[in-house]
Amino acid sequence: MSALLESEWRQGTVVPHDLLPSGTLPTSVPTDAKLIVLSHDCDLVNGSYEAEPFVELFAARPRPPEHKNGVLFNGKNPRRLQFFVQENGEPRLYEIDVHEKYRVDRRILEKGSRDSSIAVHERDVVTMAKWASRRYNRPSMPTAFLNRISNPIKDKLTKKLKRDGEDVVCILVAANTIEELADDKSYRIILWVVIYPDAGQEETREQRAIGVVSELRKLLSQCQGIEVEDADLRITSEVTMFDLQSLVRWDFDYLSPDDALVEG
Repeated sequence: MSALLESEWRQGTVVPHDLLPSGTLPTSVPTDAKLIVLSHDCDLVNGSYEAEPFVELFAARPRPPEHKNGVLFNGKNPRRLQFFVQENGEPRLYEIDVHEKYRVDRRILEKGSRDSSIAVHERDVVTMAKWASRRYNRPSMPTAFLNRISNPIKDKLTKKLKRDGEDVVCILVAANTIEELADDKSYRIILWVVIYPDAGQEETREQRAIGVVSELRKLLSQCQGIEVEDADLRITSEVTMFDLQSLVRWDFDYLSPDDALVEG
C-alpha cells in the first residue's frame, strides 16, 4: 500500500487502458476514451482493500470541436458532461455519460502510473464529483411549470444555451411556489445566471453571459402562466449557502432529446 501512498493517483487522474485486465470494461468503451478516476483521494490510498476494494472510473470520450455544447458544461445537464482537458499540451474536448461509470479492482493502481499526457483542470474535477452525486439528489421544477414552456420556446432556449452557455455554471430559480399550480394561476420567478469570476473579468465572455440572461428573460416571459419578475447575472462568489438553500437549481436536460443537444 506504500506504493499508492507515494503515487500520483488522485481524483481526476487518468488510468491507462493497459493497466486493466482484458475484458474488465465492456467492448462499447473505445480505446480512445479516457478512464478518469472518480473515487476520492482518501479512498484511493486507503490501507485496506477490504474496506475499499474498488476504484470508480468514468469513461470520457473525445469529441470534435464542433460538438462543443454549452448546455453540457459545468454540470447543467444531469446525464452528460462536457469539459476541455490539456492533452499533450493542447486543449481537447471530452464528454462523459453518467451511465458509463465503472468499478474496477483498486489493486490495478499499484501496477503502473497515471497517464501523464492528459490533465483535467481542478475545477472540472470538482464539477465532475458534484455532478455525479447530483444524479441522486437534485430538486426538480414543478411539471406544471415545465409544461408552460412551449416547444418553440424550448428550441430557442436550447439553441441559446448550446451556443453561449459554456461559461454558465448554473441557473438558479426562486419561485413564489414549487407546488403544481392550476392553469389559471401563475408562477412568478426570479432567475440568476451564475458564472465563474474569470468569465466575469473578460468583457467578451461577460457580455455573452449577459446575453443568456436577456434571452432567458425574454423567452420565459412569453410563456403563459410564467411571470419573470427579475433576471440577473451573478458570479459564484456572490452566491451564499443561504441562496443555495433558498433557490432551485434548474437542470435543462428536459428541453429537448439528448441527441438534439449535439446535432444542429
